[in-house]
Amino acid sequence: MKIELNHVGWCSPSPREVGERVACGLHGSVKVLDGDARRVRGVMRSPQSLDSIPLQHPSPLPLSPLRRGEGFLYLLVLLLTFTGCTKESSAGTEQFPNAPVIIISIDTLRSDRLPPYGYSKVQTPAIDSLAADGIVFERAYSNVPLTLPSHTTILTGLLPPTHGVRNNLGYRYESEQHPPITKALSAAGYDTGAAVSCYVLRGNTGLAGAFDFYDDAIASESGVAVGRLQRAGMDTLAVATRWIAERGERPFFLLFHLFEPHGPYEAPEPFRSRFADPYDAEIAASDDVVGRLIQDLKSRKLYDRSLIILLSDHGEGLGDHGEAEHGVFLYREALQVPLIIKLPDSKDRGQRVAEPVTLADIAPTIAALTGVSLPATEGVNVFDETSRSAQRPLYAETLYPRIHLGLSELRSLISGTHHYIEAPRPELYDVVSDPGERRNILEDQRRVFASMRKQMAAFDTVAEAPANVDPEEAARLAALGYVGSVGMSDGPLPDPKDHVAMVETLQRATRLMSTGDHDQAATLLRSVLETNPRFADAWSTLGSVYEGMGRYEDALSAYREGIKVAPTSSAEFALSMTGVLLQLDRFDEARKHAELALERNPAGAHQFLARIALEEKDFAAAEREARAAMVDEAARPRAMVTLAQVRAEQGRLGEAVKMLEETRQDVTARRMRVEHLELALGDVYARMGRLADAEEAFKREIGMFPGNLTAWSNLGVVLVLQKKYDAVDPLFESMAKQNPSRRAYFVAAESYEALGDAKTAAMWRARAR
Repeated sequence: MKIELNHVGWCSPSPREVGERVACGLHGSVKVLDGDARRVRGVMRSPQSLDSIPLQHPSPLPLSPLRRGEGFLYLLVLLLTFTGCTKESSAGTEQFPNAPVIIISIDTLRSDRLPPYGYSKVQTPAIDSLAADGIVFERAYSNVPLTLPSHTTILTGLLPPTHGVRNNLGYRYESEQHPPITKALSAAGYDTGAAVSCYVLRGNTGLAGAFDFYDDAIASESGVAVGRLQRAGMDTLAVATRWIAERGERPFFLLFHLFEPHGPYEAPEPFRSRFADPYDAEIAASDDVVGRLIQDLKSRKLYDRSLIILLSDHGEGLGDHGEAEHGVFLYREALQVPLIIKLPDSKDRGQRVAEPVTLADIAPTIAALTGVSLPATEGVNVFDETSRSAQRPLYAETLYPRIHLGLSELRSLISGTHHYIEAPRPELYDVVSDPGERRNILEDQRRVFASMRKQMAAFDTVAEAPANVDPEEAARLAALGYVGSVGMSDGPLPDPKDHVAMVETLQRATRLMSTGDHDQAATLLRSVLETNPRFADAWSTLGSVYEGMGRYEDALSAYREGIKVAPTSSAEFALSMTGVLLQLDRFDEARKHAELALERNPAGAHQFLARIALEEKDFAAAEREARAAMVDEAARPRAMVTLAQVRAEQGRLGEAVKMLEETRQDVTARRMRVEHLELALGDVYARMGRLADAEEAFKREIGMFPGNLTAWSNLGVVLVLQKKYDAVDPLFESMAKQNPSRRAYFVAAESYEALGDAKTAAMWRARAR
């Protein structure tokens, strides 16, 4: 057994010299470590007998009382209290100026599903190796179980009520008001970059303003919820490694974000077949990507001198308390995340820290380790043991139930061994003796409950704040007739514990919609909305279901109700309505709803405005709006498609095809899928008489986006023009098989009518009925 001493005014030799660390600090402490693994067994805040050290490791070694021969340690600690020497900071944190800083953020990863945290059903060799080279924090917690606000906390060291991003949708991060760690590093000469893997982290949320370089090349797709829009981790890796290679010898900060293992759990092979649990398969797939990034760093001689932080933004419910995914509850499975910090030269490798820490601690920790100055934060440097107190209250919140479900928001505090969840029916758990949080001990621990409820009052989190819609936006809502918007009312709302089945019903409806069973999906959604008309996500999904059925007026009604109950999500609902209104050729209404989204989703709004202008043959306006959409790099390819369509409508087919082919080359190089790109290219080829090229373009569109019914219809026309009559019937049967909906059958009927085959068209209409 080793003894590690920490005390103010003195320091030991380096760990390379004696194999242990003795750092400086204001208050004396003794750490007991065992063997080669050097796992921290406990912390003694003042000299006392070793058998009184609190043991927090899951399987502690037995400790014997202080023997007479060890008395010199006690005297040495007392003596060293009054002596001083060292160049370290008062917090005992060694600095690594100009060290490359890399945050590896693996979305939706529970810590208890990794081998370094005791899990054995998945293999993660890359993460295991990083843990062996680094320091494992056994109790790290997210401050919010949602991707955008959690990453904002990671970058700023501020809690969601302070930085103002309270949800994935409807909020914007203002980097000038709340400076991120990247600004401080940039001032110190760092290049700063990010490569992210999901649409929720798109740059126009304000995150791009925190970096010199921000790659979020995830295009939106019709019929896919924004929370599901992602790109493969290997594609994000290609962007990240290319950017690293371009840095040369300059110090850099990189945020590398993977969306695996976020749902849906669809890991690539060989991982999908290797693991029975699809969540584990996605973890293994993400580990493979992490391993490739680390190998790239090693090949460039960067790994040893880098500060690497591996973490997750939040966990995943996996049904532990009735929630399959995340966002609704604040139980441990949604909040506890992995945190592994590898210091340059793997200093202090193999240590484990038992005291609880939080993601708000990441930015101040990076600042302390790199020696840069950061404005005041609500986190602490995790290597400052005087601040990293086991009793420090760690705050978390979720407004998702209130914004999306019409239920009460939740807040929680973790302090010491207790976890207090503030809800209509509050809860208190002992997370050490009851890590699964199955036994609410509130009635047995009234004093602890009263104390933590009082502590919660210190976190000024006005729940009504997110309901406040910007005055200009409120005026636009009123002008469109949405004067009944209720949003997040001040009255008491139901406890999410009593209504979590609603979320499962929504997920069932979504699955039914994806398989083409729109009728059953609509029935489920209407039933849940009868019980809870404030369920904004149900209104959104019902609108999508009605769109899939071709019931456009019903879709518009559903989206209108969504705006009324969730005005903070009005931009998303308004753009959904814009798409429907375009289908109905109601261009004036479509324009007004697109303009409603200009503030919160400018790229999406400008893109729709360009499409409206194109339909109205106002080519100058279409080009102007398309170029306005290009301010968002992720929207640029789709905007280029619109520009090319403008050229085609003007008869400038050569320019149009050149723009589309160059855009295809660009997005292929970036491993990005762009809906309608191949469709537009096929249309231009057909106008030029290049029917074989048009056929291949339409097939490529269908291969990537089988739900694009226009591509199927156009392909049918091109087949007929090439006299490939025998291929037409199988084509539309395949379309119906891949899109089993009445809308698809009606498209087939309309296509046959356009081809002059009234008999077959009538057959398809009968099938639709």
